[in-house]
Amino acid sequence: MKKLILILFAICVIATNKNAFAGSPTPRKKAISEGTEWSNMWMVSTNNHSLPRVLIMGDSHVERYYQVVNSKVGKKALCCKFTTSRSLGDPSLIAQLKALFFSYKFDVICFNNGLHGTDYTDEQYSSYIPTVYKLFKKQNRNVKIIWVNTTARRVGHQLKDFDKLNEGVINRNKAVAEFTASKNIPLVDVYTPSFTNVDLYDTDGIHFSKKGVEEQARLITIELEHALTEIKK
Repeated sequence: MKKLILILFAICVIATNKNAFAGSPTPRKKAISEGTEWSNMWMVSTNNHSLPRVLIMGDSHVERYYQVVNSKVGKKALCCKFTTSRSLGDPSLIAQLKALFFSYKFDVICFNNGLHGTDYTDEQYSSYIPTVYKLFKKQNRNVKIIWVNTTARRVGHQLKDFDKLNEGVINRNKAVAEFTASKNIPLVDVYTPSFTNVDLYDTDGIHFSKKGVEEQARLITIELEHALTEIKK
């Protein structure tokens, strides 16, 4: 009898532990940090709801073209920005976005992410594409999304040559193109002009010159204008 009780007790313990583990959250992946990490949030007229609110989001390229885009659409929308060195594939990016959307809502999101996080695999990067999309839609139900692909990487001071990491840019852009096509999301192609025109670049082979910034801003503004027109309808 004692032996039977012990056996039943052991079965209950095992079952309880199994259920406890089954209900526990999946361990969170660790972020792979770069030597320097940064982020910059700029929200304008936060208590003004008379115009559509636009979020231009991405990396240091956005830092350069944000002001140009804002000057073009500033009378039609409240143009905000959020820039970060965190990449798709990095769980820290998701935490940043959740914190951002907790406080602010947007009518249009223009998303540009791909140059940072080179230690993440192509698979890790692409697996986060639907994750951020769902986050955009969950927190901003009727939001219009514009996706911007990633510019080519060139060798600093040898701009005719492409950096060895440019293959990763191509793979990431392919994943973005496939996803945006499946969701009918407008995709701004800045890779093609960056691939064909060296004159768009600054000397570091990563960032754009004034001419390049103007071209990026022009392409993005076209899609923003379309999105803002749809909102008015």
